[in-house]
Amino acid sequence: MIVQMYLTFLKVADSGSFSKASKILFISPVSVMKQMNTLENQLGIRLLNRNPRGINLTPAGERLYTGVSKIIQDSTDMLEQVQQIGQIEKSEIKVGASIMRPGTPLMDIWKTHKSALNAYKFNLVSFSDDDVTLESPSTKIGTSFDCIVGPCDSDGWYNHYNVLKLGMDSFRLAIPENHPLFTKDKLTFADLRGQTLVLPPKSQSPVLDKMTSDLEEKHPEINIIHTLNFYNANVFNRYANSQDLLLTRDSWKDIHPLMKTVKVDWDYASPYGIIYSKSPSKKMESFIQVIKNIESK
Repeated sequence: MIVQMYLTFLKVADSGSFSKASKILFISPVSVMKQMNTLENQLGIRLLNRNPRGINLTPAGERLYTGVSKIIQDSTDMLEQVQQIGQIEKSEIKVGASIMRPGTPLMDIWKTHKSALNAYKFNLVSFSDDDVTLESPSTKIGTSFDCIVGPCDSDGWYNHYNVLKLGMDSFRLAIPENHPLFTKDKLTFADLRGQTLVLPPKSQSPVLDKMTSDLEEKHPEINIIHTLNFYNANVFNRYANSQDLLLTRDSWKDIHPLMKTVKVDWDYASPYGIIYSKSPSKKMESFIQVIKNIESK
C-alpha cells in the first residue's frame, strides 16, 4: 500500500545517510537520491537537510515520517491479524486497501471478535485512491477484491454498491502550515469568518449538502468552494500550498505533513462502512451477516 519512495524515505531518515540506506535496501546511493528528489518534487516540499555530516529531517520531513510510520504500523497490525486468522480451509475475504482507505475499521473489529470471524481468512489488495470517482469508490469491487472500508456518504455509490455502515467519522479542517490559523488546536466560526473552505463535490452527499446549506445560511461570511471529484492525495498536495482550509476527517489526519487537522466548533460527521458488490458472492454475504451480528450486539 505504501509506494517504494516512502519506504526509502523511512530508511534514509533512520540511517541518516543515502549510502547507509542504499546498503540496507540493496540499491545504489544514486537510486536512493533520485527517489528522494522525486518525492520532494512531487510533494513540493523539502523533507531532508543535506550536509557533509549526513542527512536529517526538516519539520515537514518529521511529520511525514510520523504519518507514514503510522500507516505502515496499521498495515502491519492488519497483516498480523490476517496471519493469525487465515487458514487454508477458511473463506478468503479480499479487502481493497489504499493510503486513504487502509481498512482500519475492519482491523479493529477483527482484533476484538476473532472467534466470531474464525471461519474467514483475509487478504489485503492494494488499489489507488485515484480510482475513486463520483460513481464508484473502485470498479474493482467484486472482481479484484470483495470490499472496501471507508467513507460511504456518496449518493452515487448506493446506486451501484451495497453498503454496511459501521460508524460516523467527524469532519475536521486541515490547515496549511503557512496559514495564519495553523497554531490553533480548535477553530470557531469566528475564526472562519472571511476564510475559504474547500469541500468535496456538491450534490453527491446528503451530509455535505446539509452542511453546505447550513454554512451558507448561518455563516455567509465564510466562502465555500467544492472540488470536482472526491479526494485523493493530490487534493491534499494542492491545498497544502494554498491559503484555503480543506474539509477532512479524523481518519485522514496524517495524510499530509504540511497540513494540521483540527477540530471545529460543529457536530458534522459522515458515515463510514463496508462497500461491496450489489451481487456479492456467497462467502461475502455470509461475512456481511457475521459483521451485522457483531455490530448489533
